[in-house]
Amino acid sequence: MSAKWRALQHRHRYTYTAVVFPQLYLESLCQLPSDELSCKFLVELKELASLTSTYSQVNHVKNVAASFAELLSSGDEGLVSAFVRFYLEIFFLENSQPLHKTLASVLAKNCNNRGVIVECFRSLCEEYGGFGAKGKRFCVSRVALSMMGTPRLRYLVEVVEECCVLVALDVIYGLRSVVLETDGWARPSPIVMEQCQEALSCLYYLLQRFPSKFCDVSGFVSGSVPEDSNLLELVLTVILSIFRSSALSRDCFVAAGVSLCAALQVCLGEEELGCFIMAGIFNQTICYPVGSHESFLNSVIAKIPYKGDLSFELQQFSALSRLCLIRGIVTVVPRRVLNTQFVVGKGGLSSNGCVRGSAQTILYDGILPELCNYCENPTDSHLNFHALTVMQICLQQVKTSLLTDLVDRTMGFDPMSEHIGARLLRIIWNNLEDPLSQTVKQVHLIFDLLLDVCSAVQLGIDSDRTKLSVSKIAQDLLHMGPRCKGRYVPLASLTKRLGAKSILARRPRILFETVQAYIDDDVCCVATSFLKCFLEHLRNECWTSDGIDRGYEIYRAHCLRPFLCGLASGIPKLRSNLSTYALPILLQVDVDSIFPMLSFLSVRVGDDTGLAFPELSCLDITLKTEEKVAVLVSLLKVCRSLALLEGDMDTCERPSRLLKEHGIKNDSACFCIKGLQVKVPVEWLALALTHADELLRVDAAESIFLNPKTSSLPSNLELHLMRQTLPLNMRCSSTAFLMKWTSLFKKFFSRVHTALERQIKQGNLQFIAICNYDKSCLDNACEKNVVSQAEDLFHFMKWLSSFLFLSCYPSAPYERKIMAMELILTMINIWSIVPPLSEDDSLYPYSRSLTLPESTLLLVGSIIDSWDRLRENSFKILLKFPTPLPGICDIFMVNELISRARRLVCSPRVRESDAGALTLRLIFRKYVVELGWTVRPSTDSVSFRRDSHSSNGENHSCLTTSPAIKYVKSLIQWLCSVVEEGEKNLSKACKNSFVHGVLLTLRYTFEEMDWDSVIIPSNIKEVRHALGNLLELIMRITSLALWVVAADAWYLPGDVDGAIDDYSLLLELPSETVEPACATEHEVKASTFVCDARSMEQIVMVGCWLAMKEVSLLLATIVRKIPLPSTASALGDALNSTLTSGMVLDLKQLESIGEHFLEVILKMKHNGAIDKTRAGFTALCNRLLCSNNPRFVAATCFCSLLC
Repeated sequence: MSAKWRALQHRHRYTYTAVVFPQLYLESLCQLPSDELSCKFLVELKELASLTSTYSQVNHVKNVAASFAELLSSGDEGLVSAFVRFYLEIFFLENSQPLHKTLASVLAKNCNNRGVIVECFRSLCEEYGGFGAKGKRFCVSRVALSMMGTPRLRYLVEVVEECCVLVALDVIYGLRSVVLETDGWARPSPIVMEQCQEALSCLYYLLQRFPSKFCDVSGFVSGSVPEDSNLLELVLTVILSIFRSSALSRDCFVAAGVSLCAALQVCLGEEELGCFIMAGIFNQTICYPVGSHESFLNSVIAKIPYKGDLSFELQQFSALSRLCLIRGIVTVVPRRVLNTQFVVGKGGLSSNGCVRGSAQTILYDGILPELCNYCENPTDSHLNFHALTVMQICLQQVKTSLLTDLVDRTMGFDPMSEHIGARLLRIIWNNLEDPLSQTVKQVHLIFDLLLDVCSAVQLGIDSDRTKLSVSKIAQDLLHMGPRCKGRYVPLASLTKRLGAKSILARRPRILFETVQAYIDDDVCCVATSFLKCFLEHLRNECWTSDGIDRGYEIYRAHCLRPFLCGLASGIPKLRSNLSTYALPILLQVDVDSIFPMLSFLSVRVGDDTGLAFPELSCLDITLKTEEKVAVLVSLLKVCRSLALLEGDMDTCERPSRLLKEHGIKNDSACFCIKGLQVKVPVEWLALALTHADELLRVDAAESIFLNPKTSSLPSNLELHLMRQTLPLNMRCSSTAFLMKWTSLFKKFFSRVHTALERQIKQGNLQFIAICNYDKSCLDNACEKNVVSQAEDLFHFMKWLSSFLFLSCYPSAPYERKIMAMELILTMINIWSIVPPLSEDDSLYPYSRSLTLPESTLLLVGSIIDSWDRLRENSFKILLKFPTPLPGICDIFMVNELISRARRLVCSPRVRESDAGALTLRLIFRKYVVELGWTVRPSTDSVSFRRDSHSSNGENHSCLTTSPAIKYVKSLIQWLCSVVEEGEKNLSKACKNSFVHGVLLTLRYTFEEMDWDSVIIPSNIKEVRHALGNLLELIMRITSLALWVVAADAWYLPGDVDGAIDDYSLLLELPSETVEPACATEHEVKASTFVCDARSMEQIVMVGCWLAMKEVSLLLATIVRKIPLPSTASALGDALNSTLTSGMVLDLKQLESIGEHFLEVILKMKHNGAIDKTRAGFTALCNRLLCSNNPRFVAATCFCSLLC
C-alpha cells in the first residue's frame, strides 16, 4: 500500500465521512444538567456532532477539548464525573481516530480527577471491547494506540497498563474475525488491512511495555480466556493465523513478525530466545549455547505456551511470511542474541563422546544465507524487493555489530566469508538493472553497506585484502558499460572510498563515457549523481596534490574536453540532456570554468581574446560555427539558470540606431557573467534562433528573451532578434516545440506587462498621444533611454499582435495557424482584447483593426475548420472578443450564422457537427447569456427583446422565462423532431447524422450555463419540465440505438430488411422464368444492392454509436452540473415525485439515469461508447456518494450494481 495512495484515501475519507454519534449518545447528551461551567462544553459537543465531514470536526474538536479542560480545572469531581464519560466515549466512536490526538492532549496535561478518568476509561473498554454490548472490531486497540502515542503520557500509560488485558483481547478477537472472513474467501478491504496493521502495532507495544500482564492470569474478564489456555497462547495463535493467511497485506505480515518476536521475548530469556530461533526457525536439530548442555533446547520449548509443534508451524510459512518473520527477528531481537554463538549440529558423537557440532550465530549463519537464497531465487519482482529490503536491514545489523565489537572472533570465526561476499555481489549485479526503481534503490543501499561491512571486517587485520576486494568490485563496475544506469550510484560510493584519480587511472575515458551516456534519458539522473561526486573529489584531489591554481588547471584539463565534445556532437538529445543535467553540475563545482569554455569558442571575455587560459592548450578540438553556436547556447542557458548571467543582452553601441542603419551582421552582443563583460557576435544569436534543432532554438530563445528580473524592459537587441526570427518559427510541426514556444511567450508577455506597469507606476512613461509625446522635457539621459526603450517595446507588441492575427488567414497552413492562435490566446490571457473606453489606455498592445468586423468573421470562419484544435482555439479567442461580436450585431447576421450552424450540426461528419455545435455555443454565450437575447435555434428565431433588466439574468422576474431556458427548450424541441424522424426511418435519419449533433449542442449549452445563478431558482418549474422532456427523449434514443450497437448480427428495421427479403425471393425464382438477356442485368443490380445494403449497415452502426456516445456524455454533464439537495429534509417526498423547491431532478429521475448507465454498460459492445458511459456513471456515483443525504446512497442503481 503506497503512501501516496493511502494519503489519497485518507483525504477522500476525511471529506466524505465524519464521526458517527449514536442516537442514544445524542439523547443522553440532551438530558444532562446544564450550568454555567458545563454549558459551553455541551454547546461545543453538540456542534461537533452536527458537523458532516472529518475536516470540519478536526477543526472544531479543539474548541471541545478547550472547554473540557476548563471543566477539569474547576475541581468539581461530581460535575466532572457526569461529563467525562461523554468526552472519553468520543475516542470509541466510529471514524473518530483523527480527533484522538487533540482529545488526548487535554488528558495528558491535566492530572485532576485521575481516579474518575481511570474508572470511566476502564468501563468504556469493557463496553466497547469484544465482550461488551457495544463491541466494535479494533475499537479499544485504536484508542489505546492513540493514547500511547500521546506526548507526555503521565498517568495515561498507567491507564493503558490497567486495561492492557482488555486491549489485547480486543486485538486478538478482532484479528481472529478478520482471519475467519478471509478463510471464507472474503477479500478484506484496504481499510480493514490498515486496521489490522494498527492493531498488531498496538499489540507489539503492549508486549514490549507490559510483558508481565501477559503472564499473570489475574484480572481477566470472566470467560474471556479459555480455562486450559492463557493470554500469551492466544496471542501466539492469532499471530500464526495471520501468517498463514494469503489475503492480508505485507504491512500486516511485517507487524505480525515483530509482534511474534516480542511475544517470544515475554516467555523466554535472551539465550533461550536465541536457541529457539536457531532450532525452531532455522531448523537446527541440535542447538545450545556455548557452555550449555544439549538438553537446553527441550527446556526452552517447554516454556513456550503453545499447544502443538510451534517449530513445524514456523517451517510451513510461505516465502513472504517467512521473510517478514526474519525481518521481525533482525528488528526486535537484541544484537547480543543475534551475535551469540550456538553449538549446532545434525547429530552423531565425536571421539570423546560429545555431540558433533560447530559454533554458529543467528545473524551470519542463519539469517544471511537464507536471505541470499530468497534474493537469488525470487518467485516474483515484489518478493524480490521485500527480500532485498530485509537484506538491507540485516546488513545494517551486521555493520553495527562489527563496529560495536559484538562479534567474538577469538576462535577464528569469520563473520563475512568470501563465499557470502561473492553471493552478495552477484545479487547486487543481477538487480542493478531491475525495472522497479525501488528495487534498484535497495540494491544501492546494500552495496554501500557491503563496502562498510568489508571495511569493518578487515579493520586492523588485512587491509591489503580489503583494498584488493574493493578494487575487484570497481573493475567489475567499470566493465558494465556506460548505458548501465545501475552502476553509477555504486561508482559514486567507490569514488568516495578509492578516490577520483584511482577511478580515472583504472578507466581513463570514464568522463567521456559518462558524457556520451546522457543520450539515454533513463541514465541522466543517476549519472548526474555520480558526476557530481566524481568532479568534487577530483577537484579536491587536484587541489591537495598541486595547489589551488595549478590544481584547477589539471582539473579542467580532465573535465572540459569531454563536455565540449558532447555539447558540440550535433546530437540534439545529448546536447539538451547535458545542458539540463551535467553542465550545471560542472559549473557548480567550478564556476570559473565558464570563462575558459567561452574563450575556447573565440568569445571575447573581458579584455582577453583567444586561448588566454593555460588549461585550453591541451584541447586539440576544431569547432565549426554551428558547433560553436550550439555550445554557446548551452552555456548561456545554464548561466541564466544559475543566475550567472546578469541583466539583458544588448548591442555594444547605441542599439536602436545601429540596428536600423547597419543591421546585425557586424555587431556584437554584450552581457555580463560574474561582473565580466562578454561579447558575442549577434549573427551567432540569430543563427541559434533559426537553427535546425528545435531544442536549440527553444534554449536560445529562453536565454535571450527571458530574464529572472521580470520588471526589466527587454532590450532593443532582444526585440530586433524576435522580430527577425519569429516568422521563421511559425511553421514547426512538432507538438513539443509548440508547447515550449507557447510557454516561452507566456513568460515573455508576463514580463512585458510587468515591466510596462512598473514604468507607468513610477511615472517614467506618459503615453498620452504617444506618437506626439515630447521627450525633450526629460532632463535625465537615463529617463530618455527608458522612455525610448518602452516606446520601442510598445510598438513591437502592436506589430506582434497584428502579425499573429494576420497569420490566421483562411488558406494558412495548419502549423502556422495553430502556432498563431496559441500565441494569441496566451497574449489575450495577459491583456484583454476588448478595446478600452479611453483612447489613452497605455497598456492596450493591440492594433485597432483586430476587433474590426473582418477580423471577427475571419475567426468565425475558423470555427468550422477541419482541425479540432483550430476550432477550439477560434472559439476561445472569440469568447474574449467584445459583446456583441463586431460585425455580427444585428438579427439578420445572427440568423444567418444560426442557419449555417444548423446545417453543420445536421452533418453526418463529426468535425462538421462539432463546428456547428461550437458556433451555437458561441451564440448562446455571447447573445443569450451576456446580452439576454431570445434565440430559438430550432426555428432560426432571434429577438432583441430582453426579459430582464440585467444581461446576466440576476433580476429575472418569477413570471418571465429566462432567455437561456427558452434557448434550451428550443434545442429540446429540435431534438424531439429529430428523434421522431429516426423512429419513422432510422436509416434515413442516420444519413443525416441522426441525433449526435443536437445532443452535442445540448451538452455544450449545459456546460456554459451557470447553474448556481438566480436564473435556475426563478425558473425552476420550466427547468424541471425541460429536463423531464429531455430525459424522456434520451430514453427513446436509447431504445432506438442501443440494440444496434449491442446486437451480435445485423437486423436492420423497416424498409431495408424488406427490400433485402424481396430481392432474395426474386433470386429464388426458377431460372427459366427469367429471360437470359436480363440475367446479367439482374446480377449487376443484385451486386449493387448488396453493396448498398452493407454501406447502409455501416451508416446505421456509426450513427447509433455516435448517438449512444453523446447520450452518455450529455447525461454525465447533467449529473455533474445540476444542483443536488444537500440534506435529507430537502428531498421531501421525492419518491412520490413531489417537487420541492431548489431541486432540479428528483430521486426517481436520478435512479433512472443510473439504471440507464448500467444498462448501456452491460449491453454495449463498443469500447469507445462503454468508456464514455463509464465516465458518466462515475460522475453520477461521485455526486450521489458525496452528498450527505442517505437516500441517495440507497438508490436503485447502486443496489443493481451490487447485485
